[in-house]
Amino acid sequence: MTRTELTYLKWLTIILPFLFLVGVHILLHSALVNFHDPPGIYLVTLVVALGVGLFSFVIFGMVTRLESHIVDQNRLLSTTNQIASASAANLELEKLLDVTLERVLEVTGAAAGIIYVVDPELESIAATCHSGLTQELATKIQAQKLEERVTDDQSLAAGHVQKINLFKDDDVADMARRDGFQSGVAVLLDSTELANAVLGVAMKEEEPEINSDLLSAIGSHLGLAVRNAVLFRRANQRNQELTALLAVGRAAISSLDLAELLDKALETIIEVTSAEEAEVWLRSDKDELVLEQQQGIASEAFREITRFKWGEGLPGLAARKGSTVLVHDLKDDPRFLRQQVKELGFKSFCALPLRHRSEVVGVLAVASKDRASLSSEAERKLLEGIGERLAVAIENSRLHEQVLDQAVLEERERIARELHDGLAQVLGYINTQTMATKKLVASKKLKEAQDQLNSMEEATREVYADVREAIMGLGSSLSSRGDFVANLKQYLLDYSDLTGVTVDLEISNGDRTFKLPASTELQLMRIIQEALSNVRKHAQATRASVVFEPPDETLTVRIEDNGRGFAPDRLTRTGWPHFGLRSMSERADAVGGNLDVASAPDEGTKVTVRLPLRRQAGLQ
Repeated sequence: MTRTELTYLKWLTIILPFLFLVGVHILLHSALVNFHDPPGIYLVTLVVALGVGLFSFVIFGMVTRLESHIVDQNRLLSTTNQIASASAANLELEKLLDVTLERVLEVTGAAAGIIYVVDPELESIAATCHSGLTQELATKIQAQKLEERVTDDQSLAAGHVQKINLFKDDDVADMARRDGFQSGVAVLLDSTELANAVLGVAMKEEEPEINSDLLSAIGSHLGLAVRNAVLFRRANQRNQELTALLAVGRAAISSLDLAELLDKALETIIEVTSAEEAEVWLRSDKDELVLEQQQGIASEAFREITRFKWGEGLPGLAARKGSTVLVHDLKDDPRFLRQQVKELGFKSFCALPLRHRSEVVGVLAVASKDRASLSSEAERKLLEGIGERLAVAIENSRLHEQVLDQAVLEERERIARELHDGLAQVLGYINTQTMATKKLVASKKLKEAQDQLNSMEEATREVYADVREAIMGLGSSLSSRGDFVANLKQYLLDYSDLTGVTVDLEISNGDRTFKLPASTELQLMRIIQEALSNVRKHAQATRASVVFEPPDETLTVRIEDNGRGFAPDRLTRTGWPHFGLRSMSERADAVGGNLDVASAPDEGTKVTVRLPLRRQAGLQ
């Protein structure tokens, strides 16, 4: 009831009684009727009764309409309040639609209903819920072309609604009648450019008494709630995308292990996108694509082919074109060559080239059984972002392998020189002494021969100790990819057991984990080992120490012993300490550091190595 109708009611309650009294008065004073006779009395009584009845009928009719209007308003307020409560308590779009539809069916008395939200950007259903309808009918209602649907050139204000026929298409109407529905009405509401929604109800009576104004009012409030829910969903989606990019970026900078990095990236892709399978192909030296890593629900089928020529299959095509290849009907696409994947029902496949600068280094591919998957522009941009990080990480991993290969070659050369300067010379000495001993035995000079044999025995023991120490040192160096301090502690324990020399390890500011490049860790470990090897062979020490000083811009490590020492100004060109010093100095130079040796007779020896942390990763 409008305000105008309420005004009419107010004036009627004033004017009608007055007009009635005036009419009775005129009638009583009329000469046409004798009101003292029974017929006159009956006439007056009848007129009064009719007047009162008419007045009551009009008044109560308007009151009934007012009551009905109030009831409708209360139902509307109750429904919109529940929509608002659901929106405030839970911004998940599906939950909001469920609560709204349940309340709409309750207040309208409709037999069935449906709400679905359309993403105008993708022209696809973003969310849906229905009650009382079969899944087939609900799907057809969503798919039917609604002429009244909001288009780009017919934008509506937020919350505005349009009434539409829920069963507009003939085939939809036929299916609805077969299911017992005679008619249906819906309102199309717009929540600005974010999403459009349709709210519809269906009745089984021929002419349903559905308050379309009530439905429109509910739709108006629902439009605003849908807008908030869509904003919430998009914010969550964006947050997931950023989290995924951060996770892949972290993996790329925290580990140069390519398998570990690819595992993390593929796991993240499957978690945050609609993909059910993800794989990475890497470019080989022969311009082929090799399947490097794969994750998903059908590993065996996707590994049916593990190599593609350049331009072969969808991954090879993406690599050759240098652009994304997206397919939504794998079964009918002859370019997709893995038949087992087709047989498992996969429909959508997207292959993105991994570029580093202008070169394609591999392909990232994802697949899904849902034909509508991988259509979102946001998903493709997320995959492209992950692909960019993967391409950089793949190239860094390859460069790291090249550096390690070069470091291995350099280490081989150093070990070869050390063997030549140490073991080879001792073996040469033994060979020479052996020939001299043969001559002494042939000359019957057994005493001199025995002395030579004793000397060779001592040299052999030295060589044996050197070989054992070298094997132990190489084992520690090879395991230096782990915790450097833990590896060093284990080596010092083994060294003490082998030599009987007690070695103390001191690290300033507590036991902290070293985080240095692998090549630097290797050279530092070998310098410490060489310094302690010389302690065993020449110093005649009972105690030694390895001290790490507090780092600033330089990491300083001291190796000290309490042995006999030597005079640095009397270094010879052969033997200790010449060869050992040269080897340690070369290793320090290789990583940008320097080496100092301080010693004096009977005062022990101190070897100090300094490494510039500005070129290293420092300490954690």
